Amino acid sequence: MHNRRLRTVLLVVFLSLSVTLFIPLFVPVAAQSAAQKPAYEATDPLPFDPAVLKGTLSNGLTYYIRKNTRPEKRVMLQLAVQAGAVDETDEQQGLAHFLEHMAFNGSRNFKAGELIKTFESTGARMGPHVNAYTSFDETVYMFEVPTAKEGIVEKGLQGLADVGSSLTLDPKEIDKERGVVIEEWRGGLGAAARLRDQQIPVLYHESKYAERLPIGKPEVLKTFTPATLRAFYSRWYRPDRMALIVVGDIEPAQIESRVRAMFGVMTKPATPPPARSYEVPLHSELLVEVATDAEATQSSVSVMRKRHKPGEGTVGDYRRNLAERMVYQMLNERFDELSRKRDAQFLGAGAYESALSPAVTVFALGAGVEEGKIPQGLAALEIETNRVQQFGFGADELERARKWWLASYERAYNERDKGESGSYAQEYVSHFLQEEPSPGIEYESRLAQALLPAIAAAEVGRVAQTLFADTARVVIATSPTKEGLAVPTEAQLRDAMARADTVAVTPWSDAASARALMAALPEPGAIKDRRAIPAIGVSVVRFANGVEAWLKPTDFKNDEILFSLSAPGGASLAPPDKFVEALLAPALVQLSGVGGHRAVDLQKLLAGKLAGANATISLSTHAISGSARPGDIETGLQLLHLGFAAPGNDEEAFANIKKQLDAMYGNRDQNPGLLFSDKVSQVNSGNHYTAEPVTRERLAKLDREAMAAFYKDRFSNAADFTLMMVGAFEVEAVLPLLARYVGALPSQGRAGSRGRDVGLKFPASIERAIVNKGREPKVTTMISFFADPPQDSSEITRLSSAADVLEIALRDILREELGETYTVGVGFQQETFQRGGGHVSVSFTAAPENLQKMTDRVMQEVKRMQDEGPTEDLVNRTKETSLREHETGMKQNGYWLSRLQAAKLLDRDPVAHVLEREARIKAVTTANVKEMFVKYFPMDRYTIVTLAPEK
Repeated sequence: MHNRRLRTVLLVVFLSLSVTLFIPLFVPVAAQSAAQKPAYEATDPLPFDPAVLKGTLSNGLTYYIRKNTRPEKRVMLQLAVQAGAVDETDEQQGLAHFLEHMAFNGSRNFKAGELIKTFESTGARMGPHVNAYTSFDETVYMFEVPTAKEGIVEKGLQGLADVGSSLTLDPKEIDKERGVVIEEWRGGLGAAARLRDQQIPVLYHESKYAERLPIGKPEVLKTFTPATLRAFYSRWYRPDRMALIVVGDIEPAQIESRVRAMFGVMTKPATPPPARSYEVPLHSELLVEVATDAEATQSSVSVMRKRHKPGEGTVGDYRRNLAERMVYQMLNERFDELSRKRDAQFLGAGAYESALSPAVTVFALGAGVEEGKIPQGLAALEIETNRVQQFGFGADELERARKWWLASYERAYNERDKGESGSYAQEYVSHFLQEEPSPGIEYESRLAQALLPAIAAAEVGRVAQTLFADTARVVIATSPTKEGLAVPTEAQLRDAMARADTVAVTPWSDAASARALMAALPEPGAIKDRRAIPAIGVSVVRFANGVEAWLKPTDFKNDEILFSLSAPGGASLAPPDKFVEALLAPALVQLSGVGGHRAVDLQKLLAGKLAGANATISLSTHAISGSARPGDIETGLQLLHLGFAAPGNDEEAFANIKKQLDAMYGNRDQNPGLLFSDKVSQVNSGNHYTAEPVTRERLAKLDREAMAAFYKDRFSNAADFTLMMVGAFEVEAVLPLLARYVGALPSQGRAGSRGRDVGLKFPASIERAIVNKGREPKVTTMISFFADPPQDSSEITRLSSAADVLEIALRDILREELGETYTVGVGFQQETFQRGGGHVSVSFTAAPENLQKMTDRVMQEVKRMQDEGPTEDLVNRTKETSLREHETGMKQNGYWLSRLQAAKLLDRDPVAHVLEREARIKAVTTANVKEMFVKYFPMDRYTIVTLAPEK
């Protein structure tokens, strides 16, 4: 369903520690007359989307086929299997996931590794385009392949058919893969895993789920027999427990014919499919768990209410679900407002729902809290629960939520012919695995337009009462452990809830501002000159205040306009002792508001629109970027104007920033990953001031006025800036708005902002460093080679290809050959306008005893590339991937925006920067990639930084 609830393996409260001005807004849909509105009965079943060719083969396999051309010349092939970790016996723990790995290690029609190499030769990248996952209840295989290359779709379908019934499960390949899966398990070790292991038994109280984490147990993974794996495969991988999903630039009838031929030969076992009745019991008592860890860095608390998954198949179910979404929306709006107050008992809070199993969901309230204030945060959640239970929601709150959802549905409807194939495929997977309805956005939009206006406060109140039922409740708190910190006990948390229940609550005070967004509109600025760049469809308009606007109308999306007003300079122009203030300055404005409006008032004021704009400051650039739908572009540009000309500077917002940053960085010394990242930055920059860690002591010195002053200085001269706009607009229609809101920005008449080289210095020779932190048996290493950033676009393309080549080569060695890591990454890093600090880095995680051997193999492979160069096959695979990504990007607004912005900032020919990229990729050869290894992987100038367990 549109905006359906996400299904997750674990429940995590994601608390945003920054607030932007990207505010969901709304434009009303043209009203339908009463005669035009279809009548819906609560008992009416939801239909299935007629745009999908859906069927079932005689062996029980279900298929979904849909033609869709976003992206063009691509097709998503997915196989969903009703088999997961919860189906394992004790001696099979981890084998559902292990079997997923074996899908790429040999089958009837593909040798081990052949399928991945075949897809990579067409431009598919392992991970984004060829992947799979295993959860408690399901395993899903996902291929994205090109349709224009002959025979590739056929091979993709055959690969999935082989997964379903014809994996070879060769004992030699199984033994090779053991190490890879063990390393995946090892990579997941740490504080998060230890906290999870304390939470899962309570969340899945008295359920088999509590004993079946998908990764399994290392002792089983090391010792299981091939026969045990085959037993799981033969029992659970059967066509009547599978669905094939095909969505993309294909002809459905032709695909259906191939599906019947390839998948119809799969044998349906004579016995019925195994019964699955793994319950998550609903308990009557309140369960409380306080999970602690010495390496945890932040505190949080959640109240979860389990319930049987409600029905979703009728109009009445859909209406209830809409009302529930409105409850979440209004609760989150309240939590956001509360979190901004100086005396807030939590840093951020949220309401959400997620699935524990196919039959049980949880409604949860979660909050991030200051250290030592878990009971207070829990009490605050309980008080807000009681407020809703006693008084419900106000009329203004309800109307804002209604407008937001109407706008959301309208946007989805307007984009109905521009939907992404991946999104459709995910929807059909959910239809098969979770029985989530899939009626299609045309039907859903009509239904929502009919139902939402009729959902009144009383109905929402009843739905909220159901959500807040006091049955099957679980309270989970997480906290660091350290000297001087009192961790609350279970009894103290129970007492906090009991005391909160005695607090007298009053109705929510929902004061909304009646002021207009802009009290007076600025006079439009004059257009000084215009020119066109016809080769790329860009119109360039220069205003009298010096702003140059590059306008690129597209038809990639029907309801999307992206824009960015950017300039060179950024935090590089700040004094070293105010560098942190410079980077954080946009957060002060975003939490303070703009145009004299508090941020919380802006959200209410702009309810009913879909537009937003927020500022960013990086090392070398500063910008105000945003998006809007065509009907709301004026609002988006007004927000841009106010963010530039009338930024807020609120004391309460500053205090909020300090609290949130203190919670984020106050325990940084307990976080192995953060300490490792710090050390890498320090070593690779020559201990530059830009790499200094943000500590609690530094935060105590945070200078609010310096933040505000730097922001105003950077956003004071419009002549420094260029506006890029890409999306669904007409140039002549948008020009008057640009003249008023961009052409009228304050200006000094001449550009003066330039990026400053801050003097990053990569070490001049070989340097090694080690961080001993953490107690898990794993090491993480990053090897970085000095690569002073190339300025030529062709050389950048060749260096990127070299990094891709090395990543695949090392994957084949370290993972496939040695089985001693789960993943290896290679990346090229350079800062815009900066010299002296660029580098190419190789990173991997492994067992401590394998570190030296793996490091040696990395260095040997780099040396081999320098001496012999890569194979033509390897280079061609990386070129195809780059060409594929460029081809897809050329149909995306965001890609065009970033390419045009880069061309302007780097003073490059925009036509060449965009259109000649394909030629630059095709010009990559084994010879010039070899040159990149010689030039940018110096064997006498590199660093090795390692994170190892504490001694």
